[in-house]
Amino acid sequence: MIDIEFNIRVDEADPSEDRILDDYELALLIDHTKAQITQQVQTALGKLLCPEHQQPPRVIISGAYSLETEQLEISYHIDTCCKAFLMEAVSALNR
Repeated sequence: MIDIEFNIRVDEADPSEDRILDDYELALLIDHTKAQITQQVQTALGKLLCPEHQQPPRVIISGAYSLETEQLEISYHIDTCCKAFLMEAVSALNR
């Protein structure tokens, strides 16, 4: 199992606007999203090891959820032991 780190922040909406989700619903939404992303990343990268160094990749997922637009923007960062393995991991994640 590879190491996956999440850094997801919630961008607050204008306090005068009515929110669609309350805090509990928002927490459930983010937890569900993290679980889905974790499953996707584990499926794509879970069995990968660097052939030279026998190290797995490490994935950092950063993002922001906007309460105003109800949109989640995320980006993936993959840490690996070497450049050749980085290319292999990125290719596997994009399949």
